[in-house]
Amino acid sequence: MTQMTRTTRNSRCFTIAELLVTILIIFVVMGVALVSYQAATRNARSVADRALVNGLKISVQDFSREFGFVPPLVKDTGGEMDTSIVVVDSLPIPAVYSPVIPADMEILRGEDDEYPRYSNYSLPYYLIGALDAPVDGVDGPGFVEVRRAGNFAPVVAPDTVPGRTGAPVEIARRGPKRYEPLFDIDKGGVELFIDTENRITLSGGSPGTLSRTRIAYRTELRDRAGVAIRYYRWYADDIDPASVSGGISSYTDSAVDFEEQVTGLIAYLNVPRLVLEAYGNPLSSEFEIPQDLRGASYAIVAAGPNKLFGDADEAELLASSSDMQRRYAENLGLSVTRLASDAGYREEAVEAAREDNIVEVGS
Repeated sequence: MTQMTRTTRNSRCFTIAELLVTILIIFVVMGVALVSYQAATRNARSVADRALVNGLKISVQDFSREFGFVPPLVKDTGGEMDTSIVVVDSLPIPAVYSPVIPADMEILRGEDDEYPRYSNYSLPYYLIGALDAPVDGVDGPGFVEVRRAGNFAPVVAPDTVPGRTGAPVEIARRGPKRYEPLFDIDKGGVELFIDTENRITLSGGSPGTLSRTRIAYRTELRDRAGVAIRYYRWYADDIDPASVSGGISSYTDSAVDFEEQVTGLIAYLNVPRLVLEAYGNPLSSEFEIPQDLRGASYAIVAAGPNKLFGDADEAELLASSSDMQRRYAENLGLSVTRLASDAGYREEAVEAAREDNIVEVGS
């Protein structure tokens, strides 16, 4: 009787080995489910980011059709507010890189490594933020017609705005058409970030006070992860391709982006390296510039799911305390120690960072 009871009790229990196998199977299933969930989330975010970038490109095309040129590149100069604004009809607007200024063209052709050829402020300003706060939530100047230099004409005469002085502006000669926003930030997947710390104080208004004399044009369009969308501009070299001995394929020029001389269309077109790398390795002998890039003059670039653009330089990844090194380590699951000590590891990290960049180009 005792033996039968013991046998019955044993038949109803799991052995330790069976329990361990069951737990292992559960963990494996959970791991597979987690990986699948992460992949699905990553793909969903990539699709959303691509839709956002494509929507911005359509808005830029609408701007170009309406005004006859694509938005200029705003001079993003951080806190140096006095060097990044100009005053038109007594109203401040962002300073832009102009094709009629030789020093600006050096930058737009990639001949000056001190300034980048992208802006975080151009698209939100030209597509959204040039209006009054009641229209788009940003305390912009409120403009109508836009000029080819990138300057907007004011809706009202400066001397009618409290705190401003200046000669009256004849609105009739500017044209009656009101400038309206070209991109709807309420569609989701995008945030209009307003830089409240770097506003411009013209006159009146205490710090932190939003008034008609404080113009917050420093705004960014940010994706779901809070990373600002970049707007790139560039110009080809000012030469006649037919005049190049041996054809354009023999044309050679120095390129700051590559820190060396480059040959062919890459040298002539001056497309920023980050934009080129969305199509492959531009330094490879087999690389050929795609047709849509040959006539392009701008690009809209999002960092993609890994939140990194992949353009960190050597110094940023070498410095153990740098914000860039920390971001690379966190977002790519890398070793901080190896980033600071292994050159090959750093190159692989930069390549991995830009693999999921989302790039749309246009002319």
